[in-house]
Amino acid sequence: MSREKDPQKTRMAAKKKVMDLIARRDHSEKELRTKLRERFSDEDSLGEIIDEAIDFAKDQNWIGDPADLAQRMADMLHRRNKGIHYINNYLREKGLPSVSTDRDLELEKALSIVKTKYDEDYEFSREEKARVGRFLASRGFDSETVRKVIYEKL
Repeated sequence: MSREKDPQKTRMAAKKKVMDLIARRDHSEKELRTKLRERFSDEDSLGEIIDEAIDFAKDQNWIGDPADLAQRMADMLHRRNKGIHYINNYLREKGLPSVSTDRDLELEKALSIVKTKYDEDYEFSREEKARVGRFLASRGFDSETVRKVIYEKL
């Protein structure tokens, strides 16, 4: 009992999948292509089906400007106290352009993380300062911000 593939149904399914993905959250074009490729990997004219579904989403204005999407995602990650290296790496993985950094905001985020983790009047030893530096670096903060927090603020 073989099931014949209907190309028209596959095209409609791809468009529906794009609608479902975008309804949940904003996706970059690269993300949509990856997810559609996973979902419809057994189809013959995969590239054509994906292109048609992406073009459909663009015609409906569901896929916006990549710079706007990058800025919205960066704002969300700033609220989570992620560093600029983490943010730009995340955007690169999603196929979006990098965003510029605001040094004051980065310093403020790093300080709030350290203040949350340690008491206000905590005395940092050399080893603990190194630990704080590694922790901030793992959160994606640049070396200049980490250095300012450790040597000027602690």
